[in-house]
Amino acid sequence: MVLCLLVYRFAEHRLRTRLAEREQAIPKETQQANRDSYHAALVFQCFEGIELLHVHAAALSTSIVLRLQPLHLQVLVLLGAPYQHIYHIPLSG
Repeated sequence: MVLCLLVYRFAEHRLRTRLAEREQAIPKETQQANRDSYHAALVFQCFEGIELLHVHAAALSTSIVLRLQPLHLQVLVLLGAPYQHIYHIPLSG
């Protein structure tokens, strides 16, 4: 449980830092009630419903990420390259 909370805290800190650096915001539904801070659990909950489609053909195998929305792309870019790589998103400058 402690490790899980640590991961949430790290993600929240990274998101807040990157949002402040880029002077961006994400939708209100990802914020805690009565506060202007983002809660990692709510942000992660936004990722429900994303699917990974594995396509296997003769000698070629590929994976396609389905149902990525602009919010998902924004959060993944803010979190950084490792997260973009997992979701097959080109690295941003």
